[in-house]
Amino acid sequence: MTSTDLPPVCRDIVDVVDDAPGPVQAKQVVPRIGLPPRTSKIETTRSKMKRLVERGWLDEDAPGLFAPSARGAPAGPAR
Repeated sequence: MTSTDLPPVCRDIVDVVDDAPGPVQAKQVVPRIGLPPRTSKIETTRSKMKRLVERGWLDEDAPGLFAPSARGAPAGPAR
């Protein structure tokens, strides 16, 4: 499974995290996916990133720091 199997906004998040030189915070991802850097957008993005961690797309190295999954893309459905 590749990030193209994800909904567009989740695919954008995974792509930004994959391209980052190290772990990133939601507030760093928000402007890179074309959203205004408002608290509501940051919190919504953080929530999506946590769900991507639960589903195996991302890892959370420390609270609020997200990195590409060390396991690679999950094999199951992206939902």
